[in-house]
Amino acid sequence: MYFRTNYFLFGNNIGHLQEVEKEDKSEGWTSCGTNVLKVALLGCGRWGQNHLGVLSSFRERGLIDRIIVIDTSKTARDAAVLADETRVNTDGLEADLVIIATPSSLHASQARELLAKGHHVLVEKPLGCSESEAAQVLASAREFGRILGVGLLLRFHPAVALANQLINNGELGRLVSLRFVRRTTRNAPEEGNVIEALGVHAIDLMCNFMSESEPSAVNVEGDEIEARIALEFPHGIEAIIDVAWQASQERRSVTLVGSNATLKFDLDVHDRVVLISDNGEKEIYCESTISPLEAELEDIITGIDNFNSGHAWAPTPDYGAALRGVRWTERAIQALPILRPH
Repeated sequence: MYFRTNYFLFGNNIGHLQEVEKEDKSEGWTSCGTNVLKVALLGCGRWGQNHLGVLSSFRERGLIDRIIVIDTSKTARDAAVLADETRVNTDGLEADLVIIATPSSLHASQARELLAKGHHVLVEKPLGCSESEAAQVLASAREFGRILGVGLLLRFHPAVALANQLINNGELGRLVSLRFVRRTTRNAPEEGNVIEALGVHAIDLMCNFMSESEPSAVNVEGDEIEARIALEFPHGIEAIIDVAWQASQERRSVTLVGSNATLKFDLDVHDRVVLISDNGEKEIYCESTISPLEAELEDIITGIDNFNSGHAWAPTPDYGAALRGVRWTERAIQALPILRPH
């Protein structure tokens, strides 16, 4: 048992630093505190492979030292050719950071277990399948004094950053309505539904554009394969979210309608947005074109470096926003129409 002093940011206390002396209650792996990290990837399916590709580039740049892939599937382990090591479970795991990219139903329990063992954790969305599950994960991060990141990577999209800048500068005027479309040709996964898998990103992003406002109500049409979510915000502002599996074509777009101008961008395009006003259309280019996943992983690594050196780190999104996203995703799922057999 030992004590260390670090700076933490929890809940909505972004910008307010509190120095806390905290007993390290975690058991198991303890980081050596070096700048070069060992990273484990728990789950190496379709999205896990994307993580693995970025981590491999980080290893080449010297940002991390070693990549460990953990998956119960031999097929997934065999496909993880970029990893330094593959294994079936986390027993005896030595890693500074563990990225959880497993099915949603496992996220909360795996995150709590890994935090308790002394690992920093980046958990893919959703943080939990319910608000209570997510709150327990956040409590574990605080109890064991570990860095916790939540994989809402659209927060790191260059076009999203530019859109927020234009909103804050008054280019759009007062926001009137918001629209998010994510339709994919991929088949629906065995677990979960389209709101939990695709809608959670949209719900978080709409709240982000609304200056982190809390919605007042949610209405949903559709089913677990295709759904339209209507989030109601103060002052009569509505955000419409269309999400679907098994669509005829891929679509990933955002439209923000303001009193002065409309902003549109394609989430598959990382370098520009289109501003439409009475003066016509113009493309505005982003300052950064780094991919959202790469930016997200760089951010969590920075957080761990700051942790090791005793400096503050503000998670993106902050934990209050992460919890809000789970809350409204859960409410949207509960609002799905009940389909009864005739």
